[in-house]
Amino acid sequence: MVSEISILIPVYNQNVLDLVHTLQQEAQALAVPYEIRVYDDGSTPPTRHQNQALAHLPCVHYRELPQNIGRSQIRALLAREAQYPTLLFLDNDVLPTRPDFLHSYLQSAGEAVTVGGVAYKPKAPAGAELRWKYGKNREEAPAAVRQKTPYQRVFLSNMLVPQTVFLEHFPQAEVSGYGHEDTLFAWRLEQRQIPVLHIDNPVWHLGLEPTDVYLLKTQQAVHNLVQLHQRYHLGTGTKLFKAYMRFRKWKVEALLQENRNWLFPLLKRNLVSATPNLRAFDLYRLLLLARYLQQ
Repeated sequence: MVSEISILIPVYNQNVLDLVHTLQQEAQALAVPYEIRVYDDGSTPPTRHQNQALAHLPCVHYRELPQNIGRSQIRALLAREAQYPTLLFLDNDVLPTRPDFLHSYLQSAGEAVTVGGVAYKPKAPAGAELRWKYGKNREEAPAAVRQKTPYQRVFLSNMLVPQTVFLEHFPQAEVSGYGHEDTLFAWRLEQRQIPVLHIDNPVWHLGLEPTDVYLLKTQQAVHNLVQLHQRYHLGTGTKLFKAYMRFRKWKVEALLQENRNWLFPLLKRNLVSATPNLRAFDLYRLLLLARYLQQ
């Protein structure tokens, strides 16, 4: 059981007032030592203006960085400056799904990394159908399912982790841009046999990107995965890499490469629609993977 906690929220262009007030209300009722660190990573002036009210709240440390340092670096900074030895990382676009969110973590946590999971609302936001559908079908899952493959679905958007473990194993400079810093972190945990416990304590993922933005982020994520594969031989266990190896075995890869110039726009037409197909998205990412592996 954890008796004190540092809640760490990196912010980029997101109003986090509701999230912080929700966490603070429960933390005060639990009567445990806590802090909430909210570090703004170079947001626009309107976002900073909205969140500056947090600086006056008790046990909240609000800080604005003069320029954007990136997803990995700001998490590392939050972890280094945290006051307590147990860290709860939350993304800036989430909200707890249950009123005993912190209590559940405090009761469940031990020396393992603890992952609460992510949930999606029943209906897709207009314009973000692809991100919602992917999250609903590929990321959302009960703890019993996630625990079968504990080093997958290790999302930094909702994770409790000992400070020493995080600072020793989290990639602070190896991954740039969007995607797969959590993949590398989970791989290092597995290599060092650090246990990961999955519990049913999810957060709503609310800040879903419009499809055109999500497709750009997908390109960055697949590119990062290729770089991690080339540097650490990481990623071969992912579903995407397994599909790629099957295509190579069946000698379909060359056919896809020859036809990718018309396949990409055809797939994108489906993906930006109100009814995107996840198999089309899988093929889209597979084509990206093949292209980046050959560069």
